[in-house]
Amino acid sequence: MLNEKYTSIVKFDFQYAHRFMNWPREAKHLHGHSGLVTIELEDTVDPVTGYAHACKDGFKKAWEVCDHFHHATILQEGDPLLEAMLAVYKKAGITNDPEHCVPLKKIDHPLAWSYPEYRIVVSKKVTTCENWCELLYELLKDKMPIKKITFRSSSMNCASKVFK
Repeated sequence: MLNEKYTSIVKFDFQYAHRFMNWPREAKHLHGHSGLVTIELEDTVDPVTGYAHACKDGFKKAWEVCDHFHHATILQEGDPLLEAMLAVYKKAGITNDPEHCVPLKKIDHPLAWSYPEYRIVVSKKVTTCENWCELLYELLKDKMPIKKITFRSSSMNCASKVFK
């Protein structure tokens, strides 16, 4: 019984804007979503705390990464909107002002990188629910024992991936 695995579940949502750069239909236009993330963490129960993984700790670790996407614009690598947005943000002085906004560290990963001062993230892949699962796993896998990630961008779009 001591080595049995249990699953703790962390859920949160964040709002973001994105587009499918090469998509022929409506999603080629910049639009927004409320993404709902469910992360299942698998571990043995700690005999002192009684938790396999304290959900508050899991939420905090996950939010350190996911806050980069909250109220951010996510563009795919090669999107011509990126340079235009950066130029407009710079000219208009639209920044993630540390006096009024949560300061963010730069994401620098093969699947995504960021301009934290503008809350813009560039993704290597189109940001489908399937690719969100992969990206979030890659950014979080060293912080927590992830068993499964589910990402929902709307009532119609959802994907899950089991890891390990």
